[in-house]
Amino acid sequence: MKYITIILSFLIICSNTFAQAVGIGTTTPSPSAKLEINSTNSGLLLPRMTTMQRDGISTPAAGLLIFNTSTDALEMWNSNSWISFSSQGIFNNGLPVGATCNATWTQKADFGGVVRRGAVGFTIGTKGYIGTGYDGTYKKDFWEFDPITNNWTQKADFGGVARSGAVGFSIGGKGYIGTGSDGTNKLDIWEYDPTTNSWLQRADFPGTARSGAVSFVVGTKGYIGSGYDGADKNDFWEFNPSTNSWLQKADFTGIARSGAIGFSIGNKGYYGTGQLATTGAFKKDFWEFDPIANSWTPKLDYAGVSRTGAFGFSLGNKGYIGAGTNGTVRKDFWEYDPLMNTWVQKLDYGGTARTGAVALAFGSKAYVGTGNDGTYRKDFWEYCQ
Repeated sequence: MKYITIILSFLIICSNTFAQAVGIGTTTPSPSAKLEINSTNSGLLLPRMTTMQRDGISTPAAGLLIFNTSTDALEMWNSNSWISFSSQGIFNNGLPVGATCNATWTQKADFGGVVRRGAVGFTIGTKGYIGTGYDGTYKKDFWEFDPITNNWTQKADFGGVARSGAVGFSIGGKGYIGTGSDGTNKLDIWEYDPTTNSWLQRADFPGTARSGAVSFVVGTKGYIGSGYDGADKNDFWEFNPSTNSWLQKADFTGIARSGAIGFSIGNKGYYGTGQLATTGAFKKDFWEFDPIANSWTPKLDYAGVSRTGAFGFSLGNKGYIGAGTNGTVRKDFWEYDPLMNTWVQKLDYGGTARTGAVALAFGSKAYVGTGNDGTYRKDFWEYCQ
């Protein structure tokens, strides 16, 4: 009854004051405010709810405020997404935004599984996922990383057989892992649904079974190509998850190879580095793929030394490649600007020099770990752009 009386009193005040300011705890509210609350021993308590409850709000109004108990964050709907304010920083739909961190590396919680190299990873929403790989035996365990809490959670094992040298990417809230090898090359493709924590086999990769291929995503399509099937390959294929179908695209124009790196920036895919199985030669050429024109364009060579087994990712409108080996294991790290077609060396990778590491990218931050530096590794490092 007390709360009903307070609400009715507030409504009566509002109806009597029309355009005038309303004060609670003050008789002289600021004329620039419709409502001013004055207190020295209490505050304003917003509605508290979980992320699931928040997502159940039908057509939230721009400027709507809540406190999210799942993330301990104050959140505001800005007409398109939820902006979160917490002790971890500012997030747009869970992705970090705001000031840069001066291109620094910070060690995070070790990967939740055992040490390995040749794993695959992708991101879905605010979470990262890593699975498969090799540590003397092939792996199929699969793990979720929460960059906000810096915690790993084991999820359902990868749906296919254990393997390494596979590819992984995400589209539309689902993750995909395929190809790779367990001593025998593979061409199966599997879809991961984080909401049900389950795997579903999709249409097989239509090229030959292979390992060491490259993948990237442009828009709503995934692209897989190159790799090794007993010979170096340069064919490229487009996957449409909505129709579960494949379409062959223009062959990669450079020399066929495996162990290269791929990522996307905007509406273009990028491909570079790698090794030729026929000669053992390491590569540093760098290429741009336009899926609309279905064409490859050579760009400025990667500025580090030629290599294979590097890691690569993109943040915003920049691409990054680091580590790998050309007979000597590396830890140098380089940034690519597609607008200027230039490379700039950045601070070396925070862990030891290594090959076969895996990378995850969120907003202005990326996470790189696992791999082999002469010993299989599981340390994990954050790069803040």
